Amino acid sequence: MSPLTLREEVVPLIRSSSGLKRRALEFNLRKYRGRLAQFEQRYGMGSQEFAARFDAGELGDEADWFEWQYVLEAAQGTQRQLELLENSENVQATRAPENRHRGNQREG
Repeated sequence: MSPLTLREEVVPLIRSSSGLKRRALEFNLRKYRGRLAQFEQRYGMGSQEFAARFDAGELGDEADWFEWQYVLEAAQGTQRQLELLENSENVQATRAPENRHRGNQREG
């Protein structure tokens, strides 16, 4: 993969946006985990056990099962996004070369 080059003045904007996205993902992940804990307590099994049994067709068609599955998948997806974002925050910024040619503009 080729490196991404950004103008220096863009870096603070990207970092700020990245920070906002990270906080939103962390908030959502806390909410999902709280909801998963409610399901686990109510039904007396962990989410991984639930997923295995649900996928095997052992639990039936109760609405709570579908909601639990949705929340579990949402939590897993949010966790993956958060990990990707955290990895991307470790990328080093480099100074972009000055753009000396501006498209099809002609001098003189």
